Amino acid sequence: MISTAQFHQKTANTMSGLNDRIADLQSQISSGKVDPRASADPLRALRLSAADDQAGQLNRFAANLGYAEQRLDQADIVLGESVTSLQRINELALRSMNATATASERATIATEMRALRDQLLGFANARDTTGQPLFGGYRAAGDPFEQGPDGLRYRGDAGQLRLQVSESMTMPTGLSGDAVFAGVFDAIDGFIAGLGRDPSKEMAQVTAQDQLRLDIPLTRASESWTLAVTGPAGTANIRFDLADGAVTEALTAINAQTLTTGVSASLDPQSGEILLTANGPLRLAIVDGPDKAIGLRDQTGTARDLVAAGRLESAGLARLGDAAIHLTDQRTKLGALSASARAQADVISGRQVALDRAIANLGDLDMAAALTRLQQQMLNRSAMLQSYAKITQTNLFDYLR
Repeated sequence: MISTAQFHQKTANTMSGLNDRIADLQSQISSGKVDPRASADPLRALRLSAADDQAGQLNRFAANLGYAEQRLDQADIVLGESVTSLQRINELALRSMNATATASERATIATEMRALRDQLLGFANARDTTGQPLFGGYRAAGDPFEQGPDGLRYRGDAGQLRLQVSESMTMPTGLSGDAVFAGVFDAIDGFIAGLGRDPSKEMAQVTAQDQLRLDIPLTRASESWTLAVTGPAGTANIRFDLADGAVTEALTAINAQTLTTGVSASLDPQSGEILLTANGPLRLAIVDGPDKAIGLRDQTGTARDLVAAGRLESAGLARLGDAAIHLTDQRTKLGALSASARAQADVISGRQVALDRAIANLGDLDMAAALTRLQQQMLNRSAMLQSYAKITQTNLFDYLR
């Protein structure tokens, strides 16, 4: 049998549990959210935990895409300015090739070209908001392009910074400077160097009758040359190395092909020039060698400069045009990457909205069901109170009647 004390204690415990459940339901109805404790609904809690983890992952993807879009937009702005600068350089190059351009005008054009070239170098070394070079590949320290005594050097690498933008996708945040500015500065520097020369005297091929004098520029270090020599007997590509004070190898190499070309070589001891002779017309062209001009004089004393075909101003102008097209193409690639980043950002944003809706469904309270449960619990409490009151009012005399 249950004693009176036990009965009272059990009733009190049951009433306390009912009051706790009613309070919980009232709190949930007030907040509109279900009980967040895992013990209330273990399956729902597990689903909420997985959804929260996915939300964190999507937030990281969205942050990476934001950074990628920012870098790509900055790179696009920089390349836009670079294209503008290179277009101005092309305009100046065309003006310099005008037949009426004086030496003074060409010097002024060269000065402006150098300023634009330095501006372009600044663009190539631009950095994003975090201080990372836009065109340095994986290189983060120092400028990717450095001007040294031997010319401009690319100190970055061919890498592309990539960020995770989905569970299975990474996206580049830019292009390497090696790819973007390939050949651009060489084209500019080559044209500027040519502005100090007289283009009317430069020829890629020189023809003379019977005799031609060569004044090949010599340096302390040995340099390799390959000349196409044509004489009455035929043509031969003749290779030799020259150094300051030593032209013997050139004489030996040319004379070794005399039977093939009909051209012989000797040294003029007074001028130090190489004298080419033939019984008839002879022609000379540079096949390969240093970026220099060979001074020539024919029998009439007419002076001309022999240069490789690629060093002619017309060729230099073509390289500048190609460089402008190349930069425009690289900007188009950046635009494609930006479009891809924006499209992926829309995908991630859509997934975030769907996930937020799913989390809300898991966490939001079914108000109608909760109110029904609250009403039931309150009825249970009321019935229990009434029963308890009746039982506690009954005594032994009630049972004996």
